[in-house]
Amino acid sequence: MLLPDQASTEGSAAGFEPLWPSLPWPVSRLNNFAGSLPESKVVLWLAGPIGPEEIPSYVWDSLANEEKARANRLFQPQDRRLFALTRAALRHLLSRTTQIPAKKILFSEGPNGKPYLSSGSGPYFNVSHSGGYALIGLSDHRPIGVDIEWMQPFADQTAVARSFFSPAEYQALTELSEALRPAAFYKIWTCKEAVLKALGVGITAHLKEFSVEWTKTPYALLWDQNCSLPGHALIEAFPIEVAEGYAGCYALA
Repeated sequence: MLLPDQASTEGSAAGFEPLWPSLPWPVSRLNNFAGSLPESKVVLWLAGPIGPEEIPSYVWDSLANEEKARANRLFQPQDRRLFALTRAALRHLLSRTTQIPAKKILFSEGPNGKPYLSSGSGPYFNVSHSGGYALIGLSDHRPIGVDIEWMQPFADQTAVARSFFSPAEYQALTELSEALRPAAFYKIWTCKEAVLKALGVGITAHLKEFSVEWTKTPYALLWDQNCSLPGHALIEAFPIEVAEGYAGCYALA
């Protein structure tokens, strides 16, 4: 399958320059990230940072009515712009692989809400957005999950870790200095979300069923011996360098 990685980015941060010549925000293909298995081609795109400009009509018009309604329900203008840009970018990327016009692409959802192409043909995909950035991942042979998080500091990181991380992860975090703890926290968090999104399962119900060893590439995943998630033993997770102040990860199931 031919993934949409041929867009010209030379001399410009906007990977969609041939499609959207006056896009006010960068949409760039990431080139330097840890690789996957040779038979599984992965393409990652980073959108943002989102600025105060209005959403261009050619971006807005490529969205389905339901997506426009979802965008309009978001309270913060930046969130509306980022959501619209992310969905429009995804549609144009999928259009390149399926030859279906972006606006006419139809999505269905799995039992836990993960979207897929209704046509049944085309790449696996996943999106995530946080702060002023969005991450889009496409994979030709294996289900993919991505996550990006703005690493905003907050006082009760260890309390959150105690509630949602495995005992081993919580213990490891408490042994770190306060200076090192935030980056480790978000590496674990993005990995957990990306892994569970790749598997297409609910996030909160399975966060404690595996531990992330975040100092290795790919991340080492240590699964609970009683875990019954199909395919969990084969999954791989890789850190991604995204924007400064953000953590990113993608996973292949």
